Amino acid sequence: MEWLYKFLFLLALSFLVFVFIFRLVVIKRAKAMRGKRVRFIEEGFLYFYSERCTACKAMKPQIEKLKEKVPVKEVDVFSPEGSLLARELGIMATPTTLYVKDGIIQKAFVGVVKCDRLLSESLEEGG
Repeated sequence: MEWLYKFLFLLALSFLVFVFIFRLVVIKRAKAMRGKRVRFIEEGFLYFYSERCTACKAMKPQIEKLKEKVPVKEVDVFSPEGSLLARELGIMATPTTLYVKDGIIQKAFVGVVKCDRLLSESLEEGG
């Protein structure tokens, strides 16, 4: 029975390490998106989401508030165009929100982010 506890502990530890490393990779990829050109929005936000994503559902009210203030283009990563664009830009997780100015990605946000933070940090970065 002791071996079972050891096995479960190692399994849980391995899972936590995997999640931690995956999060680091996602953050690194998000930072690497800065400076990339996007062709279909000159200024505003690109919001990558999935209908099945729980965090995306939590993010939806923030996106609706954001839409009242600035242009937002929503991209479903499971649509044919959205999947292609997400792959092209290196989007690994949803929700991901990109701030674009002059057709260039200025900042990437991964996860649920409040509208006020999106606006304030984007203005700091891109002006």
